[in-house]
Amino acid sequence: VAFTTTLLIANNHPSTTTTNIDHDHGDEGGHHTSRSSIIMQHLLHILALSLGPTAKDAPTFHCAPMQCYTNQPLRKLFHLLSPSSIKWTEMEKLDDIFPKTKSVDYLQTNLEKRLGPSQSFDETNLVLQLGSNDPDRLKVCVEHAVQSYSFRELNLNCGCPAIESGGASTYGASLMKQPDLTASLIDSVKRGLEAGISSESDRPNISVKCRIGVFDDAEQMRPLDEKDYDYLKEYITTIHKAGANHVVLHARPAILSGLSPVKNRIIPTLDYDFVRSIAAEFEGKVDITLNGGITSLTQLNSLRSDTSSPISNYMAGRWSLRRPMDLVGVEELLKDESSASSKETTTIKTALENYIDYALTMATLPSHKQRFTTADLCLPLYLAVEQLKDDWDYDEEDNPSEDPPLLSYDEIESLYDVVRDGITSLQECCNKGGKKSKNSSNAYKLISTSIKSLAGTKVVNKWKRNRAEL
Repeated sequence: VAFTTTLLIANNHPSTTTTNIDHDHGDEGGHHTSRSSIIMQHLLHILALSLGPTAKDAPTFHCAPMQCYTNQPLRKLFHLLSPSSIKWTEMEKLDDIFPKTKSVDYLQTNLEKRLGPSQSFDETNLVLQLGSNDPDRLKVCVEHAVQSYSFRELNLNCGCPAIESGGASTYGASLMKQPDLTASLIDSVKRGLEAGISSESDRPNISVKCRIGVFDDAEQMRPLDEKDYDYLKEYITTIHKAGANHVVLHARPAILSGLSPVKNRIIPTLDYDFVRSIAAEFEGKVDITLNGGITSLTQLNSLRSDTSSPISNYMAGRWSLRRPMDLVGVEELLKDESSASSKETTTIKTALENYIDYALTMATLPSHKQRFTTADLCLPLYLAVEQLKDDWDYDEEDNPSEDPPLLSYDEIESLYDVVRDGITSLQECCNKGGKKSKNSSNAYKLISTSIKSLAGTKVVNKWKRNRAEL
């Protein structure tokens, strides 16, 4: 089925005189969101599988796994903005959630901390990413995870070069140098699924996320050649035979030492043609998703509009952090629709309001049921308000290469009010007061101050530094 796309035309950003951003605040009351039973999760999962897995028939967009970010609160906002997008957990290292010295009960406790009670679990389109070099423990982990929760996919991280995120020894991208161990780990995932779910049609897919190449250090880095291509082809063939039917390829090689995680996302050169060639090689056998360097709706649409490309599945992470509300535009692309800005604004407003209700519900749980810090709950709102600030300050002359904002000044004001009132409600909930002002020039600064009062100055400053690196 041909999946054509329509370029989302950004609403003109009027050069009007700025008006007062800050209005009289109102209180947002929190209430419990409706939650489906675990039976319903499995029915939805079975339905999704029945629609067919091939890339051309089911174009997808993945919100990449990001350490310290893609926890349940941020995934909640992402889902409200784009239900069709596929959300990923943070990489869960087995050494953290299921150490060798701990029992299965310890594993279940850690899964519940991250995903919530299984009987009220309602996330859909979710991929659980695991980091491990221990086939036996991995099999047990998968078996118990899928007995309690429903996932679209189980993913093995073979692409993370950061030691602190799982790139040491035989973790992460280091596994690309050990195809036999990778295959053994994939086989363990497969056996875990077989033990945990009796019906083959109910089992989630198995995938690997990796780079297009790997070098021990920065001094070895060079342009990839035919030998590198043949090695990656053989690596994917090996893991496919072991049971993986989807590979997410970050279109850069990994540098295992000598480069920070940030520089590993910048210095190695992007090579989309390398990924396209691999995708053509495995077309009809293994779904290939392109990851790396996607930063805007225009770029995503351009990639997806290339009818000669064998790729129709894409992943982005840092873009979703820097501009989370762009996911509404991604949703329209996935549905092959274009919509008026008023519809986008309504969708974003509803998503933010529903997220605030969720955050207030989580914040007011009894202490023994608390799973998230106040900072966890504030992060999605911080990212939203930073995007609103960027769009308010947008100047086409200073940013000719960037997409213009999707929203007008009036629409930005309206969304700002929603976020500000949500922060006010969280402050009241947590008994932390904040300043109020009607001075538009100080409005965003004051809401940032309010978030600092909830999440902590050091935490917010860290978010700010990380966002500056995106």
